[in-house]
Amino acid sequence: MSPQAVRLLIINPNSSASITVGLKEALDPFCPPGVELTYYTAPEHAPPSINDFCTASLTAVACYEDIKFKGLHEVYDGFLVCCFSDHPLQHMLRELLGPSSPRLCIGIFEAGVATALLLSYRFGVISTGTGLKPLMTKGVSSVLGANSSDRWAGVVTTGLGVVELRDGDPKKIKECMKKASAELLSRNGIYTTSGLSSDAASAKTSLDWAINSPTSNSHAHNVPSSSPHFDFRILRFVGMVS
Repeated sequence: MSPQAVRLLIINPNSSASITVGLKEALDPFCPPGVELTYYTAPEHAPPSINDFCTASLTAVACYEDIKFKGLHEVYDGFLVCCFSDHPLQHMLRELLGPSSPRLCIGIFEAGVATALLLSYRFGVISTGTGLKPLMTKGVSSVLGANSSDRWAGVVTTGLGVVELRDGDPKKIKECMKKASAELLSRNGIYTTSGLSSDAASAKTSLDWAINSPTSNSHAHNVPSSSPHFDFRILRFVGMVS
C-alpha cells in the first residue's frame, strides 16, 4: 500500500467479533484505490451489542479509553463509527481530535440520513430492537436541525437482536424485515418511503427481496403510480446497528 494512502479506522463499538466480520465483508469490496481500511472491535469488557442508551454509553467509554490509550487517534486519517444511532463515541472522538484537526470522524447514522435525504423525499429507519428507537428519533432531529419534518417517516423495529441479525435464521430475518418494511410503507398515510437499512451489513441476505417485492411497486397499499412521493428504495447503506 502506498505511503500516501488514506488510512481509515472502521470501528465496531461493540465486542462481538462477528459484527466486525460483517462490516469487513460489506466494506472491503467497495474500498477505493488509495484507501486502507483497518477494522477495530471494542474491548472484551464492552457490551456485545448496543440495545439502548446504557449500552451505547458503556461501549463509547470502553472504545474511547482504548483508542486513546493505544494512540489510534493519532495514527488514522479518519474514523467511521459503525453503530446506527447517534452514538456518543463519534462526539467523544471529535472532541479528542479537536476542531482544527485534519482527521475526521463520522458515524454511519449521520452518513445514512444524509444519503437518504439525497435519494428520496421521505425516509424512515428499519432497526433491530426497540431500545434505541428514541435515540434514533432524537438523532434524526439533530441531523435535520428540527424536531419534526415532513421528510421523516419514523422508526420501525424488527424485534431482532443484533447478533441474531448476523448469525440467526435467514428465513426469520427476511420475514421480520418484510413486515417492518410494510409497516413503514403504510403508516400514517405515507405513500412510500426510503427504508434506511440500519442492518445493511446483512442487507444482502435480508433486504434483497425489497427490490422486486410486491410492496415496492406502484400497486402496493393502493398507492397511485402518479403519486409525487412514490420513491420506494431500500438503501443498501454500509452500516449496522451495533
